[in-house]
Formats: sequence, structure tokens, C-alpha cells
Amino acid sequence: MPQYVRSCASAILSQVATAVVILAIALVASPAHATQKRQPKVLVVHSSSFAEQSADVQQKLGSAGVFGAVDLFNATIQTPTLAQLHDYDAVLVFSSGGDAAFQDPAALGNALADYVDAGGGVVTMPDAQSTITGNAPTGRWNPGYLSLPAPRSVVLASFPKSIDIASITDQNHPVLTGVGIFSIGTGGERNSATSVVAGATILAKYTDGIVLASAGPLPGRADLNFSPVSSSLGSRYWAITTDGLKLMVNALLYTIRPRVAIVQNAPEGAYTAADGIAKMRTTGLLGIIDVIDITYGVPTLQQLSGYDGLLLALMGPKPPVAFGNVLADYVDAGGGVVVTAASFYPQYAIPGRWSPDYELVQPGNPSETMTLGTVVYPAHPIVAGVTSLTNNNYGMRFTALRPGAFTIAQSSNGSPLAAGSTRLPNRIDLCMSIFSTSVASGGWDASSDGGKLLANALLTVCKPYIGCVAADYTASSNDVRNKIVALRRFSGVTVVNAAGAPPSGSTLQPFGAILTYSNLAYGSPVTLGDRMADYVDAGGGVVLGAFANIDTGDSTSLLGRWVSGGYDLAPGPLPGLLTGNGTLGVLLEPNHPVNRFVRKFDGGSRSWRQLFVDIPLRGREILRWNDSRMLASVHNFRKRVDLGFVPFSEGVDANAWKQRTDGAWLMANALEYAVYHKPCPGDFNGDGQVDDSDFVLFAAHYDELVDPRGDLNGDGNTDDSDFVVFAASYDTLLCP
Repeated sequence: MPQYVRSCASAILSQVATAVVILAIALVASPAHATQKRQPKVLVVHSSSFAEQSADVQQKLGSAGVFGAVDLFNATIQTPTLAQLHDYDAVLVFSSGGDAAFQDPAALGNALADYVDAGGGVVTMPDAQSTITGNAPTGRWNPGYLSLPAPRSVVLASFPKSIDIASITDQNHPVLTGVGIFSIGTGGERNSATSVVAGATILAKYTDGIVLASAGPLPGRADLNFSPVSSSLGSRYWAITTDGLKLMVNALLYTIRPRVAIVQNAPEGAYTAADGIAKMRTTGLLGIIDVIDITYGVPTLQQLSGYDGLLLALMGPKPPVAFGNVLADYVDAGGGVVVTAASFYPQYAIPGRWSPDYELVQPGNPSETMTLGTVVYPAHPIVAGVTSLTNNNYGMRFTALRPGAFTIAQSSNGSPLAAGSTRLPNRIDLCMSIFSTSVASGGWDASSDGGKLLANALLTVCKPYIGCVAADYTASSNDVRNKIVALRRFSGVTVVNAAGAPPSGSTLQPFGAILTYSNLAYGSPVTLGDRMADYVDAGGGVVLGAFANIDTGDSTSLLGRWVSGGYDLAPGPLPGLLTGNGTLGVLLEPNHPVNRFVRKFDGGSRSWRQLFVDIPLRGREILRWNDSRMLASVHNFRKRVDLGFVPFSEGVDANAWKQRTDGAWLMANALEYAVYHKPCPGDFNGDGQVDDSDFVLFAAHYDELVDPRGDLNGDGNTDDSDFVVFAASYDTLLCP
């Protein structure tokens, strides 16, 4: 634009900014971060004569911010049924002993056993681990579903007891992630067990040898050996200055597997869905599996949003347009969808908003018998454990894919067997039926790995596949991978070496998000920067860790189009490296998904980080070190996060971040956010709207011109071209 136009626009912005300051301050908008994963629901089943005890447990679990609901069920009054438990992803069971007995311990035990069999997760805590009459579940629960052996009674600590850090044999176990200190006071209740049942695993002990935490042997089972009530109600309970809450949250999350539904629409669907469920259940990968029959009506988005993923086993007729619309809405909201063979017939294809933008395999004729062919991506989690597949009648006869789709594995004729998407990480197409030859001759061979492939596909759309593109030593990059894998929030994490030849674009495309960092020099910073920019353009999310966002002068930062196109947050990147111990500082946005349940962080004796404070970012800081340096920041208009620490831990380098703090949570949070976040250009304060408060911020950046903080096109300035982008978002108001 001509300069006089810019001057007029600047004056208008200034006047409007002044006029709306009061309005902007008055606006109250709840934080919104676009698409996020479904948060699981937890039920606390208790026998307690003191309401404040169960309320304390509920409040503490709710404060973690990781559960969609934390509800209470007083089992001294009535006993929960399987149907009541079914609505929850995990159940925490405890009793306070004394005169507060479960109403029907046998019925409770049977319901809990049925719930675990159905895919639910259960964590028990004293006194619910004892054999004291009325204080613990009995029936089918004991002994078949125990982790800790049930003692005749519980014991009271004669003096304060604490965790024995030396007893932790698996530093990366999910239940212990971020757990560094833990103690209970004198009089605290414990199971006296010093061992676990056959097949279970001791995770940690107290310093006196009593088991503190155990897992297994069944999927969906873990036990914690302390009362869930905190020291807020008395000194004998777990000290709130220690990691009792982290242990409880971790244990519950450990027991939770994806909640999914099979969607059918034909009379024969009942037995074919049942066969598919039975085959998938044997893998142990999935949690609750329900069936939705759309012949009885199209489910609402709210109903579908109760599931992490859906597997479409439609057999005909063609589903209604309304179903295609709500299914597209569900994917937009973060839900995962796997489509199987019958929906690839043109006459049965999903209509409405679903087609063509949410399709991966273009509808055609899938009627052909084939076997497993070339696996294009052998490390992809969808093919984990899959060595054979005979696909009767439902193999594809053609290879046409929609734009952005790619083949993960082929059938024997070269057509796609499994397809993914660079744009939709929560979508998979499988060119096979849900049912096996156990129920119909046209299904996949029941002696092959069809059930594993189906379960893997659902797991993959529920839990993203992550790439760790690292210029680092093997031990260090494996440490990063193991820390991320430990949280069980991703279907797979694959390390890609970036110290040599840069990975190709096809190597990067299967990942839902990528963590890249450099401890060594990148093999080709320019080429890798170009390819990372291409990956983001195709719909991927990228998290940068140090030293990739610090210019150390030795090829540790991305270059090429990554810099020239404005994919970095700190334009440059800026030179300067600071060392010396640093810890967690201010959470500038406490409710931001990247900061969720991050309570402590210690960067170690070196704590490598950016030198400068208050760097003008093409985005905003959301978390700081205790010395005000950037610890986490997010981009203005791309699926991008920067972390201001080196991702490997003290597990491989004594100077790196302390692995009993929340570095793994930070990395996993950032990666999950990068997968699901929908950029909203112009939302400078992150409240989910582009409104007057953002107008005020943009006006200040616009007046400065050479200021990346209002940059919405990647050129490093805040100018007229950014004004055009901002105006379009401002007219829309709400972020997508």
C-alpha cells in the first residue's frame, strides 16, 4: 500500500485502540485453545463417614486440570452397578475404615471386576486393599483382580514415612513421572505388603520396604499404598508439599485406555461388530468399546464427543447427510475416526460435509481378496505386531487417494491397505472389513492379524504418532523418546537422526507432530529448515527445543525457509546461551494446555537456555524460567511451540533437567497441543477470540512496524499486509 494509506490506517488503528481500551478491559472471555483431546472422566468410589474426606480427594484430583470430571459415589449407601461405572474411564476406590463399611462388598467387587473386563481402569488405596470385613471389595475382585496382596489389616505409620527414590527401578514408568518427593505423617494408613501378586510390578517402595505403588498384572490396574486424603485435613495424611497428587493422577491415567465406539448401520452389524470387538479386545490396547447403531438415528456431536475414537463398520445403506456432517464436526473437534471397507463403495460412501475433504481413500470398488503387501512405514504404530493379513473380498482395486493422504501399508496388489493424512492426524482409512472369518467367509482370515490392525488404527487416531527429529547422540535421543513414551499419550514415538543427511519430506509426513532439537550440529540446517516448513504447511505441528532455537554459531538452529518464512518464534534465532541452574518460574497462562499439570521443573546444574529476556516474539510466552527467560512460547499463526530447555534429561547427562520433575509433561503437553491446535491469526492474547482486546495489541505492534509481535505473514514486520489478515479474523471474531 502507498505510504499515505499506511499513515491513515495507523491513525485509525490508534484512534480505535484508544476508544476501545475500556471495552477491551471489560471483556471477559474464557480461555479457548481450539481443538483439544477429550479429557477422561473419573469416579471416586468411597466408604467414608466424613464428607470432608471424599471432598478433599475430589478437589485435589480436580485441581490437576487433566480430567473432564471427578465425581463421587458413596458406596456406604448404595453399590455402583457396571452400568454406572461404565460412564467413567477410571475409578479410584478407597475406604476410611472404622464404621464406614461398603454397603455390599461382594457386589462392589463383582461390578469392579466386570468393569475392568470391559476396559475400565481401577486404582485402589487403603483401606480398600485389606480383608477387613466391609472395608474392601470382595466377590470376583479378590483375588483375581488384585495388584497388592490383601493383608488382614492396615498398619499405621509409627512416624512419618517417605518414598525411597533408590527403589525406583524404572525411572520412566508412567505412574512415577514427575514424582520426586512423597511423604505421609505419623498415623498414616498403609497396606503392610512388601511384595506384589504374581505378574504385578513394584514401582516404588517406602524407605522401610513397604510397597508404595504397584501396577498390573491386568491391563487397567494399579494400586497406591496411602490414603488419598491430603494433609489439608490432618498431618497424618500425604503432605501437600509432596507429590501425592502427581502419584494419584499418574496412576489413574496409567489405567485409562482409549474409549471408542463401533458405528454400524445394518442388521448384520450386530454380530460383525461383536466379532471385531472380541478380536480387538485381546490386544489390550483399548478401553471401553461401545456400539452405536445409526439406523436408530444420527448421534449428536455431544454424544460422539464422549469417545476418543470411532471405527466405522457401515455395511449399507448409504448413511444420511446429517451423519456425514456430524462426523466432520467430530473430527474437527479432535475425535479420531477409522473408516473401513464398505464405506469405500460409492453407493455406501459417507455424504454431507464429510466428502471429499475428510476422505482419505477415494470411493471405488473394494471387492477383491488380497494379502498384506509392502509396509511403507514399518515403524508406524498402525503396523506394530502385524505380520500377516488375508483380506477376503474387501481389498481395494485402485490406488486413488485424496490430496494430503498417503499410504502407510499396501495390499498385495499395491493398492492402499492403510492410509493416513498429513492434514488430519486423527484419521485413518483401512481397506478391510471389521469382521473376520469367525463369523462370515467374506471377512479377514481370523488366523491373521486383522484384529491387531484394527486396534492399532483406533489407537493411532486417538493417540497421535510423534517424530523426534534430533541432531544428538543415540543415548540422548533415546532418553527423550523414552520420557515421552512413558506418559502413554502417543501411539508411537520414532527417533529420526538429523545430524547427518536431513530426513525427506516423505519421512516426516506420517507424524502428527515433531519435536526437533540439536545437541549436535544439524547435518543440513537449510534443507531441514525448508522441509520442516513444508511439513507445517501440510498441516503438521512442530515443537522446537534447545539448542534449535538458540544461535550457538555451529549449525544447531534451523535455517532456510524456516527463518525466511517466519516459522520461528524468535526471529533470527537470537544468539546467546545462558547456563547455571534454573527452575520453574511464572506460568503466564496457567490454563494453557502446554502448562497443564506442570508443577515443578528443575533444569539441572547447566539449565541451558536463551540469554535474552523479553524477546519480541512472533507469538507469546506462556511459561518462564525463574530468571524470566522463556521456558515455553507459542506462535501467532502456526502450529508451533518453542521449549526453552534441552529435551534430554539427567538420565544421560548429569547436567540436564532433573527427571523427577515435569520436563516430560512439558514436552508431551507441547506435542499434543501442536497436533490439535488450530491456529487463529490475530488472537494475540490466546482467549479464543479476535476482538477489541486483540485490536489494542495489534495497534501497538503496527505503530512499531519493525516488530514481529503482530506479524501474521512471516515477514518479521507488522505492516499493512498483516492488517489485511487481522481484519479478516477480526470480522470473524471467534477462532475456529
